[in-house]
Amino acid sequence: MIPRDFKEFVLDTKYRIAELERRARNRRRKGTVAEIGTGDKAGRYKVQLSEQGETPYLSDWIKPRQIAAGDVKIDVLYSQGEQVDVVSESGDLTDAQIDFSTYSDDNQRVNTDSPFHIKIGDTVITASGNTVTITAADIKFVGDVEIEGSVVIEGPVLTHNGKNIGSDHEHIEVVRGGENTGPPE
Repeated sequence: MIPRDFKEFVLDTKYRIAELERRARNRRRKGTVAEIGTGDKAGRYKVQLSEQGETPYLSDWIKPRQIAAGDVKIDVLYSQGEQVDVVSESGDLTDAQIDFSTYSDDNQRVNTDSPFHIKIGDTVITASGNTVTITAADIKFVGDVEIEGSVVIEGPVLTHNGKNIGSDHEHIEVVRGGENTGPPE
């Protein structure tokens, strides 16, 4: 629109400046995940960006940025209440993305010494120097496993195909001397 007179020019300029300021504020906003999408909204989130009076301002459904989304996929699922940064290059929240998560008072950093630390519930994976440590109640490998190097096992039970082969296993049909024993019980 081309202003017809100076008054319209001033009003148009004020409107444009206000719109630019609004968009500048919306280029990067902090918020918390309020809703987690399911079904056709899976992988998207509604983020509470602020409160206006008693009404929370919620974004539309937003996709998060991922570290990798091609042949290598690293898919991080956010949790409700998690603090995130919402970014929109244009400042228009209709094209916004979640640009990673941020520690907050409610969700504080737990790792202070490991260069690489992943925590999901009580499962923790850390890597430091030459060591990778996986801490979990249960660890399951699906597929063939090949190990080059020593294997050290400490624990109360060691089984193979359902049979105890641990330090306390016993064999049946034991004959003293050079004979082979029977299978483990």
